[in-house]
Amino acid sequence: MDLKGHASMLTSVSFSPDGTRIATGSGDILLGGHDGAAKVWDAASGKSLVDLKGHTQAVWSVAFSPDGSRVVTGSIDKSAKVWDARVGAPLLELKGHANSIWNVSYSSDGTRIVTSSWDKTAKVWDAKTGDHLLNLEGHTNYVQAASFSRDGTRIVT
Repeated sequence: MDLKGHASMLTSVSFSPDGTRIATGSGDILLGGHDGAAKVWDAASGKSLVDLKGHTQAVWSVAFSPDGSRVVTGSIDKSAKVWDARVGAPLLELKGHANSIWNVSYSSDGTRIVTSSWDKTAKVWDAKTGDHLLNLEGHTNYVQAASFSRDGTRIVT
């Protein structure tokens, strides 16, 4: 099955926790980072279910919440957005990075989101309110990935 419908190259993919849906992000960083699109697809048929529109540049990372009800996207436009995964409505905007966001990830309990950025930091956010909770600093170069430990007590960057 092919997932066709993005105007630019795919930059990120993620299965929903139950395996029934796929989230994708796209944008062409080589051509100025345009597109800014993310989509949710039916994993069985490949049919596009939801368009997640709102970023102004490439969506570099996508992740489902552990319960599958939300999708978080991270973009070259320096923001992350949380969406209702069923209807595509924007729920939260996470702003505070000084450069592109390259990775987004939920904690296993779904209460927090970590974002990593080319501004040499990672940030932790409250997944329900969008409140900024914590800065992770000390890197001397870009932070391209971040992830919570299974029990949520640690973050690796």
